[in-house]
Amino acid sequence: MEIQTKRANPANYAADSVRKPHDIRYVVVHYTGNDGDSARANAQYFATAQPGVSAHYFVDAQEIWNSVPEDCVAWHCGTRGAYYHPFCRNRNAIGVELCAYRDAKGRFCFREGTLDHAAALLRELMTRYAIPVENVLRHYDVTHKCCPEPFVRDADAWVRFQKRLKGEEDMTIYKTWADIPDWARDTVAKLTRKGFLRGDNEYLNLEHNALRNLVINDRAGLYGV
Repeated sequence: MEIQTKRANPANYAADSVRKPHDIRYVVVHYTGNDGDSARANAQYFATAQPGVSAHYFVDAQEIWNSVPEDCVAWHCGTRGAYYHPFCRNRNAIGVELCAYRDAKGRFCFREGTLDHAAALLRELMTRYAIPVENVLRHYDVTHKCCPEPFVRDADAWVRFQKRLKGEEDMTIYKTWADIPDWARDTVAKLTRKGFLRGDNEYLNLEHNALRNLVINDRAGLYGV
């Protein structure tokens, strides 16, 4: 797994902090809240601007960029309000930001490639620091901020992502149109419209990995416009 590095401006994180491996007990997953941004662009922004916040990693469907050294404290899950997790804080967590995009209805979504890269990165971090999957959290779990929005809006999607981290095969079946996740709806609508995809009456019964392959093929242009 190739990881690019662009060091964040020291004003955006605790550059003088030094953590030992046993200090790192959590990974907190975020989303950038932008429409169609890239990991590279985010790394570049935090290297030059001084927003006073940061994350260790930025992930998109093409690349992974390291912004803050893992042994330094990044400012990604702090709050001036209440904490809803008893232990997870900036000082003992690694922050990972996922790039997102808006679908036709304006909802934030993650591309499958972004989730693939994120899962690979998180599994590596979990191994390096002996972090159990239950210590991989959404920002929402720490402060109740609606972040990462796609995983807060769709809690089942978060459960499926956690299965990737555990190496479990996802056998989810999407029975009807209402069950189809946001990231696949455009593809299913297209294939249904073209007559390539037909269910049993109102039932589609699409298995998760089969649906994922359909979306990949669609984005590769195999099904036309």
